[in-house]
Amino acid sequence: MKSTSWRLSSIGQLSILLEASSPKPGNVNRQFGFSDTDYRHFLASASLMSRGLHMSASRGVALAEGSLSCSETNIGELIQMSAQETFTGINKQNTILGTILLYIPLVVASAAAVTQDGSYSTRGILKWLKEITENTSVDDTVELYKTFHLIRSTNPRVEESASWTDSHSRYDIDNPHVLDNILEDGLTLQSLFKMSADVDEISGEWANNFHLTLSQIFPYLDKVADNLENLEEGIVQTFVWLLSLRPDGLIAKKAGEKRAEEIRALAEKTMKAWNQDTGPLELMKSLDEELRKEGNLLNPGTTADLVSAGIFCKLVALDFP
Repeated sequence: MKSTSWRLSSIGQLSILLEASSPKPGNVNRQFGFSDTDYRHFLASASLMSRGLHMSASRGVALAEGSLSCSETNIGELIQMSAQETFTGINKQNTILGTILLYIPLVVASAAAVTQDGSYSTRGILKWLKEITENTSVDDTVELYKTFHLIRSTNPRVEESASWTDSHSRYDIDNPHVLDNILEDGLTLQSLFKMSADVDEISGEWANNFHLTLSQIFPYLDKVADNLENLEEGIVQTFVWLLSLRPDGLIAKKAGEKRAEEIRALAEKTMKAWNQDTGPLELMKSLDEELRKEGNLLNPGTTADLVSAGIFCKLVALDFP
C-alpha cells in the first residue's frame, strides 16, 4: 500500500524539478541561468522543500481521517517552515516562493482527497481547498509576513515577492506596524489574499479556489502530455499557452503592464504557429531571446509557478489513478 504522505512529497519535489528542467522561454533551465540564479538553485530548492511537503501531506491525511480539523492545519506555519528550510541553508536564493504559496494548500488538499477517495479527483481537491482556505487564521497571516521578512533578509535584492501588498499601505511589508495592524484587524490569510487578488495572480488563485490551476492549466497539460515520457514537451507547450492568455504578473511588476502585454502577444503568435503545426521552433527561439534581453527583468516567473502547480496535479493524477 502506498504511503500517501511520502508519495505526495516525492511528487511535489519531482514536479518542481521537472518545471525547472524544462526549456521554457525566458526561465532558468538546464542550459540557461541568470547572473544571480541558476539551475543549481532550483535543484537545491526542490530538495530542501522535502520536509515542508511531507508535513503538508501528513496534515492532509490527518484531515481526511478526522484527527485534525481545518482550523488546525496551520497553513501559514507550513509556508514559513518551507521557506525557512528552502532559502536559509545552502541555498540563499528566492527561487520558488510563489511555488511554495501554491503547493502547500494543494498538497494538503490532495492528500486529504486521495485519502478520502482513494484516487485523484479535481472535485475532491476543490472541496478540501475550500475548507482549508476558508479556515485560515490571523496566526497564518503573521507567519506569511514572517516569510516575507525572511526572504528580504536573506536576499534583499529580490523585492517583487511581496510587492503585491504595495497598494495596501496598512499591510505593506515595509510598514513597521504591519504585524500589529494584522492582529488588531483580525486579518486572516484568506482575507489578505482576497484583498490582493486584483494585483497578484497567486493571491488570485487563493481567492478563487485555485480555478486557473485546476480548471485550466491542469486540464490543458493533461491533454498535451500523456505520461512522464512526453511531459517535458507538454510543460513547455503549456507554459507558452498560459503566457499567451494573459500578461505575466511578475513581468508586469518589474517591467510594467505595457511590456508584459507585448510579451503576451509574442507568446500568442508563437502559440498560433504551434496550433497550426507550422513549426514554432523559430518563434520559440525569438520569444526566448526577447525574454532574455534584459537579464531577468522579463522572466515570466508567475507563469512558471502556476505551471508548476499544474504539473503537480498531473503527477498526482498519474500516480493515484
